[in-house]
Amino acid sequence: MNAGRKLAALAPLLLPLAACGGGPVPYSTTLGLLRPHETITVHIGSGTVNAYAPIAGDRADRFTVEAFATTASSAPPAPKIRSVRGGIDVDAPAVRSLLVRVPQGVNLVVFSRGGDVNVTDISGDANVTLANGNADLMLPAYGEASNTGRGSLKVIIGSSDWPGTLSFSNMRGDIDLSINENAKFRVHMHTGDGTIFTDFPLRGHSKGASETIDGLVNGGGPRRVDVEVKKGAIRLLSLAPQY
Repeated sequence: MNAGRKLAALAPLLLPLAACGGGPVPYSTTLGLLRPHETITVHIGSGTVNAYAPIAGDRADRFTVEAFATTASSAPPAPKIRSVRGGIDVDAPAVRSLLVRVPQGVNLVVFSRGGDVNVTDISGDANVTLANGNADLMLPAYGEASNTGRGSLKVIIGSSDWPGTLSFSNMRGDIDLSINENAKFRVHMHTGDGTIFTDFPLRGHSKGASETIDGLVNGGGPRRVDVEVKKGAIRLLSLAPQY
């Protein structure tokens, strides 16, 4: 690893879990630098992941990974963070919650075995896979999400352009997807047991408990969106540009 991407483990020891202002403080903090188009990959157990852009005034290329526990005495081992080709891997199987500051232009990938994932205003792409739990993604760019168990997916796509196909799937739970109203794309939506609602001018068909919509948004284009739910509702909403 070169000096520009050196990791700095700033708090490897357990710390008190209440700051002077009464809020929680991390028991482990790691800082480092990443370049645009590199990727932070997070593996977590049942804990919550909260991912944000860097704090205002901080370096745009600096990442932060902070781990939180319920009490100092119950703090699990600190996340293992290692440099890999094209970014870093974060392994945090037992933390209660993880806060990740994602640098400008850096992508985020999360694999969660049972906790919620919240991603807000990162400038790179996001790809979230859950075994159970809820995902809430507010993305100026774009991303994908899937859940192989139970939980809801709520995703906001600020960009009107993305490469290829964006896929969203859920086994048992709703998908709420908002996409830039100016985007031109082909869409396929299907629920095996539930309903589909959209405020884009699309028509579909139903058969028993299932519903399907295939159509073109704003005339279609090279982009595509696939939404699949086994049991649950789908909502596809138009989003007035905010970014």
